[in-house]
Amino acid sequence: MLAAVYAYFGAHRVDGRGPHEIDRAIQRVIISLAVSLVTAWHEDDGGRLSALLAALPGLSLGYAVLALAYAWLIRRQPQAGVGAQYAFLVADPLLTVLALMAAPALLAPLNVFLMVQIVRCGIRYGVRTLWLAWGVSVLASAVLLPLSDFWVLAQPLTLSHIAMLLITPLLFAPLIASLHRSTLELRRAATSDPLTGLGNRRMLSEHLAAAQERSRRQGTALALILFDLDRFKAVNDRHGHAQGDALLLRVTQSLQRGLRTGDYLARIGGDEFVLLAEGLSPVEGPLQAQAMAAKIARLVKEAAREVCPDPAVTASVGVHCWLATDAPGLDESELLNRADQAMYRHKRAAREAQAGTAAGDPTSPNPTVTNPTATDPGPTGLT
Repeated sequence: MLAAVYAYFGAHRVDGRGPHEIDRAIQRVIISLAVSLVTAWHEDDGGRLSALLAALPGLSLGYAVLALAYAWLIRRQPQAGVGAQYAFLVADPLLTVLALMAAPALLAPLNVFLMVQIVRCGIRYGVRTLWLAWGVSVLASAVLLPLSDFWVLAQPLTLSHIAMLLITPLLFAPLIASLHRSTLELRRAATSDPLTGLGNRRMLSEHLAAAQERSRRQGTALALILFDLDRFKAVNDRHGHAQGDALLLRVTQSLQRGLRTGDYLARIGGDEFVLLAEGLSPVEGPLQAQAMAAKIARLVKEAAREVCPDPAVTASVGVHCWLATDAPGLDESELLNRADQAMYRHKRAAREAQAGTAAGDPTSPNPTVTNPTATDPGPTGLT
């Protein structure tokens, strides 16, 4: 149920979530402490919300402590605290309305701050989150406003508060929706390959960083499978770039259908692709990755044959398996470099096998898999 709610709003999937949530938490601490100090010295007016006013300093102080704890959690684990993030998204406008209604003589001039808070939610997280913050604000105002003698008597101020709540989504929701559409289009252009629609190297870097974090938490291995298309240049030279593009598209479609759901495929160069495979066994990971590499080679060969039988296009595949306990400090560049080295070893092995075939010694090289813990190459080509 909660997972469906999180998926609907999507606030936890925004770019730069960790640093932004830390900044927001610090702002919550500062604002909550200020409200706590101001309301602590406010005299009770004997109204129907006097109990709420008396509780407001302690409530604000407690909220500041929770915000500090949340910032500490996000700093340690940037992907954690999803439930707390949504709780704060609901609590922020709720507590703002509570403060406005309980201490109006002090805080009513800051009424516009509620609108800023709602709009900011929308700009950062999307239109659905704007409506969430707006809905919480409307419900809290509808319950508390009739109970406040100040707001009941100050009709112009009350009308401005109601008008602000009505106008905010009508005015800003279309603008925010347009802003997010434009941002999404720009992001797609910056992070995807225009021909195949696959992610590019920049997007691969983001996925790889997140995958490494998941592997550390779960104790699993991941594999970076890098491959390129042998004789692809000959296809362009003989048949033209349109045929080469058609071949790349066909290979991409075949790989997307034939590989595991959840694995990430990216195109990082003209005929260079990378598959990021997660959730592999720490022990059997290299063998699992080698099976994936062999399947990639087969799928590429079959797809290329359909588009362009001559020259025969094949794949050279190199794999590097990574486990956090073996090589915790390896970054994206080093992992790609190791997979690239493995791919060129496979190319050399293929050339040697081809030369052996011409000399009457037919062999078929396996894709090369590197793994920091592997010590015995064995019959399957592990190095």
